[in-house]
Amino acid sequence: MEKFISEERIDKATEEELFEMKLWIYKESQRLEQEQMAVDRKVAEIEAEMKKFRDRFQFERSRLEHDKQKLQDDKALFDQQIEILKEGFDKLNIDKKKLERERKKLEQEKGYLREDEYSRAEIFFQGVNSLLALKKRYRDLMKIYHPDNLCGDHKLCDIINEEYNVLLRQFDAYMKA
Repeated sequence: MEKFISEERIDKATEEELFEMKLWIYKESQRLEQEQMAVDRKVAEIEAEMKKFRDRFQFERSRLEHDKQKLQDDKALFDQQIEILKEGFDKLNIDKKKLERERKKLEQEKGYLREDEYSRAEIFFQGVNSLLALKKRYRDLMKIYHPDNLCGDHKLCDIINEEYNVLLRQFDAYMKA
């Protein structure tokens, strides 16, 4: 339709040519309107996608901030728990040292007992004059000195057992005679 471009041609155009020009202009305006509508739809789609992207970006940003805050809170809680554990371990170490000192003190006190008292286990059975009294005294001594007890002593328990066995054989021999 380049023939319709100049103004001179429009002035000199016939009715039929003017009708063709109007028809062409009408078709061209329809085509342009359709292209404009397509462009408007495309712009609306792009704007909708941008809005979705902004919303999603905002959501992810807020979620990231929330996770960041939660991580900071968890770290602070973890640090508090570590401090509590450190204090607990320090207290345990102090208690352990105290208990070790008390154990050494008790061993020292046991060491003050004279060795001849250990060798003279008959003191434990002094005054026993019957088999029934011997067994009762033995049970009572085992309740006191058995190694499973808090104040128990394995060495002293062995000495008591030896003396008990000696006295038991003596009573058995006396009874048989």
